Amino acid sequence: MKRNTAWLALALVALLVLAACQPVQAPGELSGPQTYVLGVAQPFTGALGAFGSDFGRGIELAVEQMNAQLSAAGRPIQFTIASADTEGTGEGAARAVQTVVQSSGAQVVVGPLTTGEVLGAKQFADENKIVLVAPASSAPAGAIPDDYIFRVMYPPDTFAAQAFLQIALARGYEQMALLQVDDPFGNGLAEIFIEGFQAEGGGEVAVVKYAPDPTELSGEVTRLSAEVARLSPNGNTAVLCICFLGDAQKALQVASVDQTLATVDWLGAENLVNPEILSDPAHAAFLAQTRFTVVTTTQRLTPNTQPFIDAFTAKFGSAPGPFTNYAYDAANIAMLTILAAGNNGESVQSMLPFVANHYIGTAVQTYLDENGDQAIAYYSIQQVDEDGASFVEIGSYDGSSNTVTFN
Repeated sequence: MKRNTAWLALALVALLVLAACQPVQAPGELSGPQTYVLGVAQPFTGALGAFGSDFGRGIELAVEQMNAQLSAAGRPIQFTIASADTEGTGEGAARAVQTVVQSSGAQVVVGPLTTGEVLGAKQFADENKIVLVAPASSAPAGAIPDDYIFRVMYPPDTFAAQAFLQIALARGYEQMALLQVDDPFGNGLAEIFIEGFQAEGGGEVAVVKYAPDPTELSGEVTRLSAEVARLSPNGNTAVLCICFLGDAQKALQVASVDQTLATVDWLGAENLVNPEILSDPAHAAFLAQTRFTVVTTTQRLTPNTQPFIDAFTAKFGSAPGPFTNYAYDAANIAMLTILAAGNNGESVQSMLPFVANHYIGTAVQTYLDENGDQAIAYYSIQQVDEDGASFVEIGSYDGSSNTVTFN
């Protein structure tokens, strides 16, 4: 018995010595090269094709920079992109996300762009635990807790509606006429604005809706003109255009020659701060005459602002378009979370708020609310100058205090 015990002891010592001689793998160290697929679902065609294509370039730049940093650090990890076109619709977004996931194995998708697209892809994402990191979706309809959708950069339109409300009150508007797209973006922003305007003592708000992606808007603009003519005798009246850029340009084809609509102030949604809207001289003159005023997220400078602009311009030969930096930031948040949690949607969903809340972007720090939406809102209030040549900042809005300050 003693002999057997001695042999067992010797065997145990030998095993311990052999174990000590084996190389120890550091925590998180990979056994070999690994590639993660980052999904991208954006509207590369359709009315929002220009935005989606530029967003795609911003994401491409983010992936290129991340891969370079990983290589420089000696990490055997690289990211690759799998993209699909949402075509700017909810149905298209559902197909795009499903195609990307099933063809590439991606568990995290940057996009879609609009809230209508995001909601279209929501069921598939939630059921399959696919994380959607949406750079610019902002309609209140997308503010849903505990789902797999994170709207990490652009704040919800609840803030924009409050900014428009503060402007209307400061300028003494007594009635409003709205021209708005009939989708989650238009309906959500309009509903919050109208409720606040009338709660603060404002009068009637006439609403003219149009279907998404219209071929022309002559009928709707004619009705808008009639509403302005009806409301104006009862007090100071203004128009709020909750429209996408292409739609606003179609509306201006009619509005710019309408004498009634030229007599009141016009306000516009954030995506209308775009040089393209001033490219037609007649449109530019009309917008200057009507003091066209837009609320848009302020491009506050951070240490990451200019490096992004410089790198984008060097790579693609032109400056980034509106909100492209948000797609770049969303891609970085997605990749940093994948590096921490792996390519697993459920793990990414749990980890992403922590990563996002410690991320300083190209325009603002990210901090998510209980719905997974950006909770920090600073807006620039911009107005077309007297010459109709450009937008100039005339004030700002601070979401933390719900106040507008005019320059």
